[in-house]
Amino acid sequence: MIFFKKNLNIGNYDFLGVDMHNHILPGIDDGAKDVNASLYLLESLKKLGISKVIPTPHTMHQLYPNNAVTIETAYKSISTTVKTEPDKYPGIIGYSSEYLLDDQFPLLRESKQLLGFAHNHVLIEMSYAAASPILEEEIYQLQLAGYTPILAHPERYNYLHGNFNYYENLVRRGCQFQLNLISLTDYYGKDVQKNALKLLDMQLYHWAGTDAHHEGHIELLNQLLRSKHIHKLRDYEFKNQMI
Repeated sequence: MIFFKKNLNIGNYDFLGVDMHNHILPGIDDGAKDVNASLYLLESLKKLGISKVIPTPHTMHQLYPNNAVTIETAYKSISTTVKTEPDKYPGIIGYSSEYLLDDQFPLLRESKQLLGFAHNHVLIEMSYAAASPILEEEIYQLQLAGYTPILAHPERYNYLHGNFNYYENLVRRGCQFQLNLISLTDYYGKDVQKNALKLLDMQLYHWAGTDAHHEGHIELLNQLLRSKHIHKLRDYEFKNQMI
Protein backbone atom coordinates (compact mmCIF):
# COMPACT_ATOMS: atom_id res chain seq x y z
CA MET A 1 0.00 0.00 0.00
CA ILE A 2 1.28 3.48 -0.91
CA PHE A 3 0.79 6.25 1.63
CA PHE A 4 0.74 9.94 0.68
CA LYS A 5 1.58 13.07 2.60
CA LYS A 6 -1.43 14.90 3.98
CA ASN A 7 -2.57 17.85 1.89
CA LEU A 8 -0.47 16.64 -1.02
CA ASN A 9 -2.10 17.75 -4.25
CA ILE A 10 -1.23 14.75 -6.38
CA GLY A 11 -3.38 16.02 -9.22
CA ASN A 12 -0.85 18.15 -11.07
CA TYR A 13 2.60 19.60 -11.61
CA ASP A 14 1.60 23.18 -10.85
CA PHE A 15 4.73 23.53 -8.71
CA LEU A 16 6.85 23.26 -11.88
CA GLY A 17 5.08 25.85 -13.99
CA VAL A 18 7.13 25.63 -17.18
CA ASP A 19 8.10 22.45 -19.02
CA MET A 20 11.41 23.35 -20.64
CA HIS A 21 12.14 19.97 -22.24
CA ASN A 22 9.60 18.26 -24.48
CA HIS A 23 9.06 17.05 -28.01
CA ILE A 24 5.60 18.40 -28.74
CA LEU A 25 6.28 20.09 -32.07
CA PRO A 26 4.81 18.08 -34.94
CA GLY A 27 6.72 16.08 -37.50
CA ILE A 28 10.33 17.14 -36.98
CA ASP A 29 11.80 14.52 -34.63
CA ASP A 30 10.76 11.37 -32.75
CA GLY A 31 8.11 13.23 -30.78
CA ALA A 32 4.64 14.27 -31.96
CA LYS A 33 4.11 12.89 -35.45
CA ASP A 34 1.51 15.39 -36.62
CA VAL A 35 -0.53 18.40 -35.46
CA ASN A 36 -3.18 16.25 -33.82
CA ALA A 37 -0.57 14.39 -31.77
CA SER A 38 1.02 17.69 -30.84
CA LEU A 39 -2.26 19.16 -29.63
CA TYR A 40 -3.01 15.98 -27.67
CA LEU A 41 0.30 16.28 -25.81
CA LEU A 42 -0.25 19.96 -25.12
CA GLU A 43 -3.78 19.39 -23.82
CA SER A 44 -2.51 16.56 -21.62
CA LEU A 45 0.27 18.71 -20.18
CA LYS A 46 -2.26 21.43 -19.40
CA LYS A 47 -4.40 18.92 -17.51
CA LEU A 48 -1.30 17.91 -15.56
CA GLY A 49 -0.86 21.48 -14.35
CA ILE A 50 1.83 22.65 -16.79
CA SER A 51 1.03 26.29 -17.55
CA LYS A 52 3.77 27.00 -20.10
CA VAL A 53 6.02 25.01 -22.40
CA ILE A 54 9.21 25.61 -24.33
CA PRO A 55 9.43 23.03 -27.14
CA THR A 56 12.88 21.48 -27.55
CA PRO A 57 12.95 19.19 -30.61
CA HIS A 58 16.10 17.21 -31.25
CA THR A 59 18.90 18.62 -33.36
CA MET A 60 21.06 15.70 -34.49
CA HIS A 61 23.09 16.03 -37.68
CA GLN A 62 22.50 12.46 -38.84
CA LEU A 63 18.87 11.94 -37.78
CA TYR A 64 17.14 15.28 -37.17
CA PRO A 65 19.09 18.13 -38.80
CA ASN A 66 16.78 20.80 -37.42
CA ASN A 67 17.45 24.50 -37.50
CA ALA A 68 15.66 27.75 -36.73
CA VAL A 69 13.55 27.48 -39.90
CA THR A 70 12.31 23.90 -39.41
CA ILE A 71 11.55 24.52 -35.75
CA GLU A 72 9.76 27.81 -36.37
CA THR A 73 7.69 26.21 -39.15
CA ALA A 74 6.57 23.40 -36.83
CA TYR A 75 5.79 25.93 -34.10
CA LYS A 76 3.65 28.05 -36.45
CA SER A 77 1.62 25.00 -37.46
CA ILE A 78 0.12 24.84 -33.94
CA SER A 79 0.66 28.31 -32.47
CA THR A 80 -2.62 29.87 -33.62
CA THR A 81 -4.73 27.04 -32.22
CA VAL A 82 -2.85 27.12 -28.91
CA LYS A 83 -3.13 30.89 -28.55
CA THR A 84 -6.87 30.94 -29.25
CA GLU A 85 -7.65 28.26 -26.63
CA PRO A 86 -5.63 29.23 -23.53
CA ASP A 87 -7.92 27.29 -21.21
CA LYS A 88 -7.22 24.09 -23.12
CA TYR A 89 -3.52 24.37 -23.91
CA PRO A 90 -0.48 25.70 -22.04
CA GLY A 91 1.17 28.80 -23.43
CA ILE A 92 4.13 28.21 -25.74
CA ILE A 93 6.77 30.73 -24.70
CA GLY A 94 9.21 30.54 -27.57
CA TYR A 95 11.08 27.47 -28.76
CA SER A 96 14.54 26.01 -28.44
CA SER A 97 16.18 22.66 -29.19
CA GLU A 98 17.89 19.70 -27.54
CA TYR A 99 21.32 19.51 -29.17
CA LEU A 100 23.31 16.33 -29.48
CA LEU A 101 27.01 16.91 -28.85
CA ASP A 102 28.04 15.49 -32.20
CA ASP A 103 30.76 16.69 -34.58
CA GLN A 104 28.47 19.39 -35.99
CA PHE A 105 27.62 21.00 -32.67
CA PRO A 106 30.75 23.21 -32.45
CA LEU A 107 29.92 24.55 -35.92
CA LEU A 108 26.44 25.53 -34.76
CA ARG A 109 27.91 27.31 -31.76
CA GLU A 110 30.59 29.09 -33.76
CA SER A 111 28.08 30.26 -36.38
CA LYS A 112 25.67 31.47 -33.66
CA GLN A 113 22.88 29.16 -34.81
CA LEU A 114 21.99 27.79 -31.37
CA LEU A 115 18.46 28.42 -30.14
CA GLY A 116 18.64 29.21 -26.46
CA PHE A 117 15.91 30.00 -23.96
CA ALA A 118 15.64 32.04 -20.75
CA HIS A 119 18.66 34.26 -21.34
CA ASN A 120 20.68 31.90 -23.54
CA HIS A 121 20.35 28.60 -21.74
CA VAL A 122 21.12 25.74 -24.15
CA LEU A 123 19.97 22.16 -23.69
CA ILE A 124 22.58 19.57 -24.69
CA GLU A 125 22.66 15.78 -24.63
CA MET A 126 25.06 12.92 -25.28
CA SER A 127 24.74 9.50 -26.86
CA TYR A 128 23.49 6.78 -24.52
CA ALA A 129 26.25 4.51 -25.77
CA ALA A 130 29.29 6.56 -24.77
CA ALA A 131 30.21 9.94 -23.36
CA SER A 132 30.82 12.75 -25.82
CA PRO A 133 34.54 13.51 -26.11
CA ILE A 134 33.71 17.21 -26.44
CA LEU A 135 31.46 17.58 -23.38
CA GLU A 136 33.86 19.41 -21.09
CA GLU A 137 35.30 21.55 -23.87
CA GLU A 138 31.82 22.57 -25.02
CA ILE A 139 30.75 23.43 -21.47
CA TYR A 140 33.68 25.86 -21.47
CA GLN A 141 33.16 27.19 -25.00
CA LEU A 142 29.43 27.70 -24.52
CA GLN A 143 30.06 29.84 -21.48
CA LEU A 144 32.66 31.88 -23.37
CA ALA A 145 30.02 32.47 -26.05
CA GLY A 146 27.51 33.71 -23.47
CA TYR A 147 25.44 30.55 -23.04
CA THR A 148 24.59 28.49 -19.98
CA PRO A 149 24.80 24.77 -20.85
CA ILE A 150 22.18 22.41 -19.44
CA LEU A 151 22.91 18.69 -19.68
CA ALA A 152 19.64 16.89 -20.38
CA HIS A 153 18.77 13.86 -18.21
CA PRO A 154 22.24 13.14 -16.77
CA GLU A 155 20.69 10.27 -14.81
CA ARG A 156 20.14 8.34 -18.06
CA TYR A 157 23.80 8.01 -19.09
CA ASN A 158 24.59 4.57 -17.70
CA TYR A 159 28.32 5.05 -18.14
CA LEU A 160 28.20 7.86 -15.56
CA HIS A 161 26.25 5.93 -12.93
CA GLY A 162 27.99 5.93 -9.57
CA ASN A 163 30.54 8.53 -10.63
CA PHE A 164 29.09 11.29 -8.48
CA ASN A 165 32.41 13.12 -8.19
CA TYR A 166 32.30 13.59 -11.95
CA TYR A 167 28.73 14.89 -11.81
CA GLU A 168 29.81 17.41 -9.18
CA ASN A 169 32.79 18.38 -11.31
CA LEU A 170 30.54 19.15 -14.29
CA VAL A 171 28.37 21.39 -12.12
CA ARG A 172 31.46 23.16 -10.76
CA ARG A 173 32.52 23.79 -14.36
CA GLY A 174 29.27 25.68 -14.94
CA CYS A 175 27.05 22.97 -16.42
CA GLN A 176 23.49 22.80 -15.13
CA PHE A 177 21.50 19.55 -14.95
CA GLN A 178 17.94 18.78 -16.07
CA LEU A 179 15.93 15.91 -14.61
CA ASN A 180 13.54 13.87 -16.73
CA LEU A 181 10.50 13.57 -14.48
CA ILE A 182 9.71 10.07 -15.69
CA SER A 183 13.19 8.92 -14.65
CA LEU A 184 11.68 8.75 -11.18
CA THR A 185 9.52 5.89 -12.41
CA ASP A 186 11.22 2.67 -13.53
CA TYR A 187 10.52 3.41 -17.22
CA TYR A 188 14.22 3.69 -18.08
CA GLY A 189 15.15 0.99 -15.56
CA LYS A 190 15.81 0.76 -11.84
CA ASP A 191 19.40 1.97 -12.17
CA VAL A 192 18.30 5.22 -13.83
CA GLN A 193 15.64 5.73 -11.18
CA LYS A 194 18.17 5.15 -8.40
CA ASN A 195 20.65 7.55 -10.03
CA ALA A 196 18.00 10.25 -10.40
CA LEU A 197 17.00 9.96 -6.75
CA LYS A 198 20.64 10.23 -5.67
CA LEU A 199 21.23 13.33 -7.82
CA LEU A 200 18.10 14.88 -6.31
CA ASP A 201 19.34 14.14 -2.81
CA MET A 202 22.69 15.73 -3.71
CA GLN A 203 20.85 18.87 -4.94
CA LEU A 204 22.63 18.67 -8.30
CA TYR A 205 19.60 19.31 -10.51
CA HIS A 206 18.67 22.80 -11.64
CA TRP A 207 15.77 22.09 -14.00
CA ALA A 208 13.09 19.47 -14.57
CA GLY A 209 11.26 18.58 -17.76
CA THR A 210 8.76 16.04 -19.00
CA ASP A 211 10.71 15.03 -22.13
CA ALA A 212 7.25 14.12 -23.39
CA HIS A 213 7.25 12.42 -26.80
CA HIS A 214 4.00 10.48 -26.89
CA GLU A 215 0.91 9.27 -25.04
CA GLY A 216 2.90 6.69 -23.08
CA HIS A 217 4.93 9.43 -21.45
CA ILE A 218 1.75 11.19 -20.37
CA GLU A 219 0.63 8.00 -18.64
CA LEU A 220 3.98 7.80 -16.85
CA LEU A 221 3.67 11.40 -15.67
CA ASN A 222 0.28 10.51 -14.20
CA GLN A 223 1.83 7.44 -12.58
CA LEU A 224 4.55 9.55 -10.98
CA LEU A 225 1.94 11.78 -9.35
CA ARG A 226 0.71 8.70 -7.48
CA SER A 227 4.17 7.54 -6.42
CA LYS A 228 6.04 7.99 -3.16
CA HIS A 229 8.65 10.13 -4.95
CA ILE A 230 6.38 13.05 -5.80
CA HIS A 231 7.23 14.88 -2.56
CA LYS A 232 10.88 15.05 -3.61
CA LEU A 233 9.84 17.13 -6.61
CA ARG A 234 7.49 19.40 -4.72
CA ASP A 235 10.14 20.14 -2.10
CA TYR A 236 12.86 20.85 -4.68
CA GLU A 237 13.70 24.37 -5.87
CA PHE A 238 13.87 24.00 -9.65
CA LYS A 239 14.62 27.01 -11.83
CA ASN A 240 11.58 26.41 -14.05
CA GLN A 241 9.40 28.84 -12.15
CA MET A 242 11.94 31.61 -12.70
CA ILE A 243 11.24 31.71 -16.44
